[in-house]
Amino acid sequence: MSYFSYFDSKESAGSILADELEKIKVTKPFLLAIPRGGIQIAEAIAERFNVPIQAIIAKKLPLPLYPEVAFGAMTEDEINIINEEMVKDYGITKEILNEIYTRVNKEIKHRIEAYGRFDMQQVNNAEVIIIDDGVATGSSLIAAIKRVKSMKPSRLIVAVPVSTQTAYEIIKPTVDTFISYIVDSTPYFAVSRYYKEWKDLSEKEIIDVLNKYKETS
Repeated sequence: MSYFSYFDSKESAGSILADELEKIKVTKPFLLAIPRGGIQIAEAIAERFNVPIQAIIAKKLPLPLYPEVAFGAMTEDEINIINEEMVKDYGITKEILNEIYTRVNKEIKHRIEAYGRFDMQQVNNAEVIIIDDGVATGSSLIAAIKRVKSMKPSRLIVAVPVSTQTAYEIIKPTVDTFISYIVDSTPYFAVSRYYKEWKDLSEKEIIDVLNKYKETS
């Protein structure tokens, strides 16, 4: 775990990750960020490596009575990551599952329409980095990793400012490199508590960032 207990902002956390990526000899990566928070983190990395940012859409599947807790996740091609034990333990029926799938899929389609699809052809044999602002359960990130791995990148790196110890141990073996500047085993984990300033970008602000770095080459 880092000696730093928090970051000034998501943008400053991105600068720290850019330093870490330079240490492992990243040069011209294909940069994917999970909206919303991942976009802010990716800005500093895009600046440092002079590359575009593209959005990869992954959404958690929330428990009906505890929307902050995920029992799975979906991506834009509807890959489902499901924790079957949680489904059973919380008594989630097939009808409720279908309602959740439908709602989350609608949100995913809206985000794709707003932010665009990433260039899937460029992923093959590329050095790919997936960025997010932090990892609690890891459901959304795991779904994004599976999506990208199916396209056979030459190297797959995941970089986040902070993650739980559990998520770190689950995700690390599934990628070539997993950078998490802070790995924390606290039982009351919340990504937001690691940032002095916590701001979620609006949809328009995210689009503006993506457009700003669209033509970077």
